[in-house]
This record gives sequence, C-alpha cells and structure tokens, in this order.
Amino acid sequence: SMIKELKTREELERTYQELQSAYQKLQALDEAKSEFLDIASHQLRTPLSAVKGYISMILEGDYGRVPVRIRKKLENVYQSNERLINLVNNLLNISRIEAGRIDLKLEKTNISELITGIVEELQVEAAKKGIKIKVKKPKEPLLVKIDISKMRQVFINLIDNAIKYTPGKGEIEVSIVSLVDKVQVRVKDTGIGLTAEDIRDIFKLFCRGQTGSRICAEGSGIGLYVSKKFVELHHGRIWAESKGRGKGSTFYVELPVENK
Repeated sequence: SMIKELKTREELERTYQELQSAYQKLQALDEAKSEFLDIASHQLRTPLSAVKGYISMILEGDYGRVPVRIRKKLENVYQSNERLINLVNNLLNISRIEAGRIDLKLEKTNISELITGIVEELQVEAAKKGIKIKVKKPKEPLLVKIDISKMRQVFINLIDNAIKYTPGKGEIEVSIVSLVDKVQVRVKDTGIGLTAEDIRDIFKLFCRGQTGSRICAEGSGIGLYVSKKFVELHHGRIWAESKGRGKGSTFYVELPVENK
C-alpha cells in the first residue's frame, strides 16, 4: 500500500510539473501573440493613415479638379480604407485589453450631448438608406465619468451597426434613460433582428450573427467584443434583446451615474 501510494504521489507530482510547464508555454505564446498584434497594428496604421490623407486631399481638389466618374471610385476607396483603419484600431485594442494595458482617461461628461453629437455625424449615412434616426433624451443633463474616446467608439459601433442591418425606410431610436443610480442608453432598430443563438454569441471575439453575416459581409466580429470590454472597464454592462429575425433588435448600455 505504501509503495502504491508513493508511486501515485510521484505520478501526481510529475503530472503537476508537466501541467506547469505547459501553462508557462501557453502564457509565453499568448504574450507573443499580443505583442505581434500590437506591433503589426502600429505598422499597418501608419500607411493607412497616409492613404487616407492623400485621398482626402485629392477629393478636396488640392491636386486639381476630380472628374465625376473618378470621384465615386475614390470615395469607395476612402470608405474601404476607413474600414481597414477601424479593423487595425480594434486589433490594437484587443492586444491591449488582453495584456491589461488599457488606460482610462475619465472625464465628467453629459451623456446626452455625446450621443446627440454621434447621431448627427451618422445622419448622413442613415439618410443614404432612407433611415430615420431619432433621439429621446431627458431635459436634465446626465453626468457620467467616462473615457470619452472609448465610450464614443462603443456608441458609434452600436448606432452604425443599426444603420447597416436596418433595411431602407426603417427607423432607429436612440434613448437615454435615467435610472436610480445608472444611465441607460438604448439603440432600437427595425432591422433584421437576432436569434437566441445570435444574442448568446454576438459579443464573443470574431463571432457574428448568422443573419448579419448574410446581409453584410464586411464585418469582422470584433467591434461588439471590444465594446463589451470597454463598457465593463467602466463598471457598466451591455446586452442585446430581440424578438427574432425580421423583428428588429435593441442594444442596451448601462453606466454608473456620476454624482453632481
């Protein structure tokens, strides 16, 4: 019995050491992956920013008048470049989130003003599809302590997604609601809707809803994952609700209210 017990202990010790070694190797690989994403993102962002700058200058006529037949093509190139820049920025955010290197620059902000400004920016894109966007907000200012650039990215992502996945002539309603100790932002659309499976997986990395993948092939499955992480860093929460395909969807973001 003693010999068996000693052998069992030795086997357990050996297994433990092997697991420790495997864990250390996984940690090293994970760190290498994050470092690669960080470096690659920085290297990609520089030429993409240069391309964006030159196309803007051409479209603005800095190099002479642009023929109408070429302008549309250049605008398409500009939009494609913008999508690549957003993808690179999201990859950079992922590497920083996973490495625990996200720093928040918290400022007191009137959430209603932030949301209204974002909606005004995206109105042009919505108008192209004949989509109406309306904002419902309280009369009193609602103050939250947030990193403006990161939460701005969250709300742009949610409203932009609503525009992408809502057919022409649809509607989007963005509501800012004051709760007891929180502020809740709701982005409700009359779009393609979500299945129960979509709702379960939609905030996972590189995961996209099945219906959304068929409607818009350009998504990367990164935006909502990053949005969730940013909201959680602010001690808030984000989730989605839908009654099913073709019945629209509503995305919710809750953040703690800053005492005046």
